[in-house]
Amino acid sequence: MAVVLTRMRLLLLWRVTNGVLIAGVVAGLLLALATVIFGVSADVLAAAFAVWALGWLIGPLFTGGGDGGLRPEYFTRLPMTARGLATGLLAAAFAGPGPVITAVAFASLVVFGARLGGLAGLVAVPAAAAQLVLVVLASRVVVGLLGEVMRTRLGAALVALPWAAAIAAASNIGIVALALARYDVDVSRWLLVFPPNWGIVAVQAAARADWLVCVSALIGLALLIVMLLAAWARLLDRRMSGVLARRTRHPAGDGLLVRHLPATPLGAVAAKELREWSRDTLRSYHWYFAIAFGLFLCLMPLAVDLTWYLPWTGVVVTWMAAAGAATLFSTDGTALWLTLMRPGAERTDVRGRQIAWLLKVAPLSIVATVAGTGLSGLAWAWPPVLALQAVALGAGAGLAVLLSVMAPVRMPDAHRRTGNAAADGANIVGLVWAMIGLIAACALPSAAAVAAGHLLNLIALQWAGVALAVVTGVGYAWLFGRIAYRRLQTAGPELLLRLRTGRSATTGRPAVPLPGHGRRRLLIGLCLGTAWTPLLSAVLSLVNLATRTPSRTFWTFPLGLPPVLQVPTIVILAAAALVLYVIAIRTLLTLLHARAQPASSVAVPADSHTTR
Repeated sequence: MAVVLTRMRLLLLWRVTNGVLIAGVVAGLLLALATVIFGVSADVLAAAFAVWALGWLIGPLFTGGGDGGLRPEYFTRLPMTARGLATGLLAAAFAGPGPVITAVAFASLVVFGARLGGLAGLVAVPAAAAQLVLVVLASRVVVGLLGEVMRTRLGAALVALPWAAAIAAASNIGIVALALARYDVDVSRWLLVFPPNWGIVAVQAAARADWLVCVSALIGLALLIVMLLAAWARLLDRRMSGVLARRTRHPAGDGLLVRHLPATPLGAVAAKELREWSRDTLRSYHWYFAIAFGLFLCLMPLAVDLTWYLPWTGVVVTWMAAAGAATLFSTDGTALWLTLMRPGAERTDVRGRQIAWLLKVAPLSIVATVAGTGLSGLAWAWPPVLALQAVALGAGAGLAVLLSVMAPVRMPDAHRRTGNAAADGANIVGLVWAMIGLIAACALPSAAAVAAGHLLNLIALQWAGVALAVVTGVGYAWLFGRIAYRRLQTAGPELLLRLRTGRSATTGRPAVPLPGHGRRRLLIGLCLGTAWTPLLSAVLSLVNLATRTPSRTFWTFPLGLPPVLQVPTIVILAAAALVLYVIAIRTLLTLLHARAQPASSVAVPADSHTTR
């Protein structure tokens, strides 16, 4: 059975190979070779292996479950036990680029052991193999546990906490390094306690002939693999039997806001959306992730007595809540037909979703903004923080519905979900990056006005920037919402087809892939995925420069340059972000224009078999 599943995995992998996958494989191989080349010490290897293991644990959350298309539900009717299926799927899991790349990276342990001696090199071979099996199997178990926990709002909150903490720590890596140095934490020692690094312990023990520690570390790896395999088999059994898909009871109370909404079509849509935000585990996960990420990101610098992050807590929560809401229509799935069957309901549906999102996000984010700014004691922070908060709320309410309509992502309908968050969700990393960058672009006019007021020491100009932010925020919400419901009116059936099948409408579309389609999509993804980084760095650096605030973070690195280079660097970053966005928009328009061309206008290559 393992051979059959492996062949199925390879066939599926061959059919989905595209430019993005090839680029990821090349990047992964380069990182693996870097691990082999630079892994000359135990400390470096421990840090590298910890990063690889963390990637395996977090990666499936953003790539649709990491099952490679072989979902356990497909094999429910086969006469085989859950343990046999777990063994077969584990063997098939190694038939892919991820395990091969990780194997190359873990081969650095063999090189490291060979440098310590012949016996250490021999021990490193089974140790590296055990570490590879451990991280792959742990990844599968984590995915299964997500499905076990993500059935209630409490479970969604508990799952969101560790991921938010990990991503916030990665974003604040400079702050983390300062805190570790300040409190004299021996990172390398603690990393060796991490199970994926037990192979390093075994190799070092073999080099100094401490065979008790060496054998204990290897036996510990083997026992962990056996325990994880048993746990995965149990989770597979529960998933295949439908336990994870059973309906969970929701609280009877619908909240004060829902009960006091007007009895109108607009109020009905807003009430329905508020109930879905509290009952849909995927939406709950995105909401709790936004809250946890904002708190972790802005409270973490307090460990090094840095308080200027506090005022931005509400802004970060709003930003991430908008990013998580970029799948408003996707989470509803084919229920969109209920809206399309009623003429003229598109406008009410879009506006009701915007109102519900604002009612969900605005109270908490505004309270966090006011409380954070007040506790920080930074009087200068009020104008920029309030300006960014207003723009983030307005632009977020508009962009959430706009991206949901313009870039839909197929997700299972509510009654078809398995409870597995990674499998039921979708890869929305591109949408998150696009949302962050677009909100930052929308904030540029008001941020420039506030920064100019700080530079010129004009209080009136600073508050004028806040007023401009309020006006533009309302304008963004109105304009983007209007574009969204007009798009829904003109292309609603196509959107429904995309949500139902994951494919675009075939009307007026050629039957063969468009020339350069994969390259254009890759270019759009790269531009949208990288443009927000220089733009956000330019905005934060400009605000800190205007307020004369010292900064020691990655995002404000221009302030670490000589004074004569700070402003030119900020301008270059903003210009680079603008160029990347222009390239992405032009490429997207070109792609949409090519899709709209009639099938007869596209040259179809002749099939060699038919021409004979």
